Amino acid sequence: MIHTPRISIVMSVYNSEKYLREAIDSILKQTFKDFEFIIINDGSTNGTREILESYNDPRIILIHQENMGLTKSLNKGIARAKGQYIARQDADDISHPERLEKQIDFLERHMNVTLLGTAIEMIDEKGTYLYAVKPPTSDSSVRKGIKQKNYFCHGSIMFRRQSFFELGGYREFFFTTQDYDLWLRFIEKFEARNLPTLLYKHRISSISTSLKNIVYQRRMAIFAVKLADAREKGMNEILLIKKLKNYLGSPLSLTEKKEIFYRYIYWTKWLVRQNKKNEAFSVIEEGVKYHPYKLYKLLFTIIKFFRSTFLLKRLVQISYISLRHI
Repeated sequence: MIHTPRISIVMSVYNSEKYLREAIDSILKQTFKDFEFIIINDGSTNGTREILESYNDPRIILIHQENMGLTKSLNKGIARAKGQYIARQDADDISHPERLEKQIDFLERHMNVTLLGTAIEMIDEKGTYLYAVKPPTSDSSVRKGIKQKNYFCHGSIMFRRQSFFELGGYREFFFTTQDYDLWLRFIEKFEARNLPTLLYKHRISSISTSLKNIVYQRRMAIFAVKLADAREKGMNEILLIKKLKNYLGSPLSLTEKKEIFYRYIYWTKWLVRQNKKNEAFSVIEEGVKYHPYKLYKLLFTIIKFFRSTFLLKRLVQISYISLRHI
């Protein structure tokens, strides 16, 4: 008789050799043992393949493929999965040893809940704890604010496999924020919650890299909400989807510029507190491109010349004041 695992963990990997062993080991050392671990090597060109093939655990299922991107890779991995539950894991993050045990225990005691995330720890490149993120835990609180903010860390998620297929999986025109679109569709039919326990460590490897595609990510998130609003009103999504390309290429509105710039200012402030002056200047230099005032850009140019942390702090303070009056 062939044994069917209760959980399938799905992880897509692309050139992630730096933190890959930590991520894999955190799953193999789980207190809950009845799982399969599907790892998709999405066309990596560095030493990722060698690391993956160095493991000799029968629970690991390796899939090597040409680069397809995260969305298609996850759909492919989940289509291969046999478990009743699907858990995600990102290749540079770490799961606490009891993560799977606590999540499956909760889902089996709450059959009405279909999507389950956890509170998370944010860590830096060295694995040093930075701060905790504790999202809303009840279904009602998640529903109340999810159109304003994604309350689920993608890598910490566990959901019921059958429900995923009922919803049609990840939609492949979402090259990013594919998870947010899926969660919005989940809550339309099923209950969703977060555990209050810190069970997942999410790594910030580079603020500059994280902000690199901020415009595209922000717009795809807004688009996911637009589609959710259309479904709620009984409208046809297809008409909106056809307009996606034009929407992504349209000029930024003043509101969008402000929101994006606030994001850069937030991370600049955080980097200054961490005494990472060079990266702080690098981040704010990119951010000023979105500020609507030419005078502000000139002010930054002057401050950059002096490379003063004190002046940079003052610039951050001025930023909040200036944007409130636009």
